Amino acid sequence: MRRYLPFLIIGAVLLIGSVSALLLFRSRSSGTPLKIVQGKPGAEPAHVRGPADARVTLEEFGDYQCKPCGFLAATLRKIEHDYGTSVRLVFRQFPLAMHPHAMNAARAAEAAGLQDRFWEMHDFLYENAPTWSQESPRPFIKVVPALGAAPSDAPTGVRLVFTGYAEKIGLDVERFKKDLDTEPVKARIASDQERGISIGVDRTPFLFIDGVQIPYTSFDEKELRGVIDAALSGKTPTFSPVPSATPAPPAPPK
Repeated sequence: MRRYLPFLIIGAVLLIGSVSALLLFRSRSSGTPLKIVQGKPGAEPAHVRGPADARVTLEEFGDYQCKPCGFLAATLRKIEHDYGTSVRLVFRQFPLAMHPHAMNAARAAEAAGLQDRFWEMHDFLYENAPTWSQESPRPFIKVVPALGAAPSDAPTGVRLVFTGYAEKIGLDVERFKKDLDTEPVKARIASDQERGISIGVDRTPFLFIDGVQIPYTSFDEKELRGVIDAALSGKTPTFSPVPSATPAPPAPPK
């Protein structure tokens, strides 16, 4: 019996490994396996809303000028309200190059975060995206109002709008304007982008639940609640086959 013991142990290990892999990578109905990811860490500390001991963690990669991201943001606010302490949300910056205001919006959120107002600016940006998305894509520049006058550091274009938002949520506006172009703000955005790229994020919104990728466009509120309910009950979620959007590259750090 002893001489067969090593073979029995190996067989048991292989069996356990096979069962674990089957449960971990259980396919959705279209045949595409779910993806468990690790990747680079992203900006630290991350922007988190919800308790550290929440039973389910949602990690979102978003772009403030992305319309589907805005729809998802509204859905997630309802979910956060209804599920209370059972769910927490982690937001990662992933501004896309195709959106001219996305990087400035990400910087506005991060600059607000330096004054502990990230989530206030985050919500304000999504709620008002139809307005500021129409602004001129002019950069932050020095303006000479008249011949011989001293240059002004007043923001122009969309940054002027964001400065107004900063005032509305109670920020130190002068500090906010300076922080928009600081290295800590740029570094946080770049770190989130690097994390996203390292785990295959190539579009927005991109959402994970406890490290498991939720297929793109599976963000209908009813279906998303079903996914969360399954996770809370310890089940592996399944998804209906759905079309995916055209991927877009992230905006390069500036």
